[in-house]
Amino acid sequence: MTTTGPDAAEAFLRDFLSTATPQQRHTFVRRTNYDDGTDRLRFVLDDASTDRATALAAYWMLGAGYYAQYATVDDAADYERPTWELLRVVEQRYADGFWADHGIGFDPTDDEGDDWTTEYSEVVRPIPDAMREPVAGEPVDDDDTEDGLPLDVYEHYEALVD
Repeated sequence: MTTTGPDAAEAFLRDFLSTATPQQRHTFVRRTNYDDGTDRLRFVLDDASTDRATALAAYWMLGAGYYAQYATVDDAADYERPTWELLRVVEQRYADGFWADHGIGFDPTDDEGDDWTTEYSEVVRPIPDAMREPVAGEPVDDDDTEDGLPLDVYEHYEALVD
């Protein structure tokens, strides 16, 4: 008997992400729904084999510019604190060279025309310069994906959720 529901769907997704190519992880980070919280992103970002460009993309898509308005975690609302803390982890790991380099590129100043680095102007806690620098490499083709997942993976995941 196949189990369905949120737990089975989440296990399936984590299994996929643990064996996904660096490009698939990058697409997931760039195209997933961030309204679902940080757990899935943290799962990807806790793996040192994730590409550093993927970590940089996650950093900006998590709202690094927005969270720069808070000097400390205590300044953020309770529901914002997990993201504020994850952003600090990403900054530290990025500085430490935690993630791999698989040749993926990402430019936070020109992400398909978006400049993530100027999105918010209220800065109390400065963003490290390294987080503003592009990562040289090849862009990832994310055609034939839905919510950051290959179509077959997405369909299986959705079937488990239902």
